[in-house]
Amino acid sequence: MENTYKQNIMKKSFITALALVAALANAQLNLIPDSGFGNNSIVNLDPGLSGFLSYHFVNNKIIVQNFDMSTASLTDSRITMLRTDGSVDSTFGTAGSFGCPLAYGTAGTDDFVHKSGTADVMMFSGKKFHYNGTLDLSYGTGGQGEVLTDEIYRKVLPNGNLLVRTTNRIYQLNPSGQLDPSFGVNGAMDCNSTLSGSGNTLFSGHEKFVAFHAGNSIMEYESNNSSLRKMSYTTGNYDTGFGINGNAQYQTGSSSTLMKFCMTDDNSLVNYLFDDYSSVKFLTKTRSTGMLDTSFGSGGRIDLPDNLNGKELLYVQDFAVINNQAVIPVLDDSYPRKLFLLSTDGHTLSTINGQTLLDTGITTQMMNPDDKISVSAKDNYLYLMISPRIIKRYVISNNVLAVKENGMEADVQFVNPFQDELDLITGEEIKSVEIFDKGGRLIMETRSSKNINTSSLQKDVYIIKITTEKDRVISKKGMKR
Repeated sequence: MENTYKQNIMKKSFITALALVAALANAQLNLIPDSGFGNNSIVNLDPGLSGFLSYHFVNNKIIVQNFDMSTASLTDSRITMLRTDGSVDSTFGTAGSFGCPLAYGTAGTDDFVHKSGTADVMMFSGKKFHYNGTLDLSYGTGGQGEVLTDEIYRKVLPNGNLLVRTTNRIYQLNPSGQLDPSFGVNGAMDCNSTLSGSGNTLFSGHEKFVAFHAGNSIMEYESNNSSLRKMSYTTGNYDTGFGINGNAQYQTGSSSTLMKFCMTDDNSLVNYLFDDYSSVKFLTKTRSTGMLDTSFGSGGRIDLPDNLNGKELLYVQDFAVINNQAVIPVLDDSYPRKLFLLSTDGHTLSTINGQTLLDTGITTQMMNPDDKISVSAKDNYLYLMISPRIIKRYVISNNVLAVKENGMEADVQFVNPFQDELDLITGEEIKSVEIFDKGGRLIMETRSSKNINTSSLQKDVYIIKITTEKDRVISKKGMKR
């Protein structure tokens, strides 16, 4: 009887410990500067480059487009590929990059990369380049696909076709760059409403600003009347059952400007807005049905502070959502300005690494942050793109324990809480293990070992970053007891 009682006590203690770690994981986001990326998590691009025109992730690599400062009057951009460790991929272009004219057409429209494939780069101008920097002559006519009048955005569809949206029509080009005769009439179809997105940041060089929705649909923002609508890219019609009369509900005030929205895995939207009267920045959430989620924040919104920790904050026009937590880059009012990260959960301001403002360690000379700092979450990483030429990468660590608790098979497992030895259970070989404290400081590092002596660690909660021989990075929260 006594042994059974002790076993039950031990079992309850173990469950309590797991619950504590899970509660900590849910309470905050943890970001670990990725020491395996660039110089201690930071890549400085070539000094001849400036400003981020576009960026895309392809498998474990990054394709970035910048102004080429070596050209007179900034007439060209330069496209560069980085490996997963942040080094330049010399197999791409010439020694890792290639240049292309920045403007196209009679109006001199800026040419952005809108899609990067595993072997090619597609431009808004209709050009398609091989990774070696030469035009794909099999695409369109001599590497040039058709450019249509009043184009607003381009988006590659799941079937491989290219969707081109104009003011009142949609077109589909097949993978060869020709209008697809099986779509509509000779590859074109009228829409049941017009769209005017010229100059709107939602339709800029980042394809992520035009998001797919469920049911062969795509989200469109009409800047003239501030409407956010769900359009079928197979019929050209808006879904009138979405939101109210086809308009997503995303505002809580009488007048506000939508700066950006992020689509989540359940097809709900987290919206980043600017109040036109009070100048307050705030977040809202739109359910997958198009209706406002009134349980989000207070009264359906989370107001972002103008001042925090004694610092006046300047907000950028970009944000990311990681497991239902928004991450927003902000600058302080000093000069040079310091860059911080601020986070919210679904209710109020949250913390990153236990801090309400996470100091990124980066200072910048910029006066106005608008459109000069971008943030993206990709796989297990958070990326910051900071003009003129800085990329910083964090390893994301939150809710990691819940993966195992929910019964999903984890790639690397270990007894948690652990004691004086951390034994990793995995079929893969281990390249390195880094252990960080809750503040993000590197406490311990080992190489090529699945058995780590942790006797020197104090009893506490740690972030354990594991890199396999296949360069997969797995980040988990663990407790030493």
